[in-house]
Amino acid sequence: MRFSVIIPVYNAESTLRRCVDSLLSQNFSDAEIILVNDGSRDLSGEICSEYATRYPNVKYICKENGGVSSARNAGLDTATGAFVTFVDSDDWVREDYFEVISSAISGDEYDLLQFSQIEVKGEAEKPSVLSPQEGASRNELMAKLIDGMCRKYINKPNDKVYRRSIIENEGLRFHTELSVGEDRTFNVQFAVNCKSFRIIDTPVYYLCLDNAQSLSRKKRNDLDVQVEKAERHLKEYISKSSCTKAEAEALFRAIDFDIMRTVYTKAKYLHRDGTGFAARRKALAGYCRDVNKRKFSYPKTKFCTLLSLPVRLRLVTLIDSMGWVLTR
Repeated sequence: MRFSVIIPVYNAESTLRRCVDSLLSQNFSDAEIILVNDGSRDLSGEICSEYATRYPNVKYICKENGGVSSARNAGLDTATGAFVTFVDSDDWVREDYFEVISSAISGDEYDLLQFSQIEVKGEAEKPSVLSPQEGASRNELMAKLIDGMCRKYINKPNDKVYRRSIIENEGLRFHTELSVGEDRTFNVQFAVNCKSFRIIDTPVYYLCLDNAQSLSRKKRNDLDVQVEKAERHLKEYISKSSCTKAEAEALFRAIDFDIMRTVYTKAKYLHRDGTGFAARRKALAGYCRDVNKRKFSYPKTKFCTLLSLPVRLRLVTLIDSMGWVLTR
C-alpha cells in the first residue's frame, strides 16, 4: 500500500460514517484504512466492524480505552503503507485527498508533507492556508521546523503525511504518558530525522471545531505540569539524537518559547472562567514573573520577539487583550 490512514475512534457513532465514506468514495485504491476502536461505549465498534467486513482495504482494531495516543500507536503497529497519515473520526477529507497528497509527494521525493485545512464550525467554513515551501537541505529543514514549533503549525498530526520507514527505523510512537504536547513531541522527533519536506497550500482536510470537549480546546488545570513534562521528553530526545550542538540549542530555544506562550493560554482560560479584570491582571503579572525567572532565550525572529516582549515587560493589559481574542 502507498498510504496507511489511521483513524482513532472513541464514541464517534454520529460522525464516523461521514469520515470513512469521505476516504472510501475516492478514485484511489492504493490505501488502507485502519479503524482503531479505543473502547467506545456507543455503536462505533459495530460501525467499524461493518466497514471492515464490506471493504477489503479496511482494517479494524478493537482495544481497551487508552487514549488517542495509544490508539494511534496501535494503528502504527498494524500499518503497512509506505506513508502514514492520520484522520480524526469527527473530521473528513476532500474528494481528491489521496490524489493531491500522492501527487505532492512526487513519488518518493519527500519524507514529510504538510497540507492546508478547512476549519468547520457549524455551517461556517474557513480555509486555513499555509504558504507553500519545500526543502531538502539540513539548514532548510531546521529553519522550518523551528518556525513551525514557534508558530504551532508543527503541532497537529492530521495535516501531515509521514514516511513510515522513518517512524519504524527510529522507533517513534506517541507518548501515552503525556496528555498535552504528545502530538508536537511526535512531530518534532520525526522532523529531526527527515531529509526533505514539502508544504502545500491546497486545503484537502475538513477540521471540525464543533466539539468543545476536544483535548486541544479543553481547559487544563495542570497546564504548566503537562507542558513541562512534554518539553522535558523532547529535550531528552533531542539531546540523544544526531542533531548538532548548534541545532539542539536552536531547538531548545523554540521549546522555551513554547513554555513562555502558555501565559497567553492562561489568559484565555481566565476569560473563559469569567475572572474579573483586577484578578486577571494580578494573575497575569504572576505568570509573567514566574516565566521571566527562568531566564529563557528565544529564537531571534521578529515573530518570537514581538510575542515574548509583553511577557518580558509584564504588559498585562496587552496580554489580557490577546487572551480575550483567543476566546473568539
